[in-house]
Amino acid sequence: MFDFYRQLPDKSTFFLKNGYFDILAGTYSLRKQIEAGKTEEEIRETWKPDLEAFKEIRKKYLIYNDE
Repeated sequence: MFDFYRQLPDKSTFFLKNGYFDILAGTYSLRKQIEAGKTEEEIRETWKPDLEAFKEIRKKYLIYNDE
């Protein structure tokens, strides 16, 4: 998707104006990062703090070790 977006001459039509992409992604931040030209790796890096916090919270609910 990133390559397709970068090569698109009229980027205004890539994300529909009805906000459906934002709804599917759960937030507008992913769209903003793509529009800003961030790479997949850069975007994944922004997720790390929240993923680590989630993993810590979920530990007490796991029946089996997560290793």
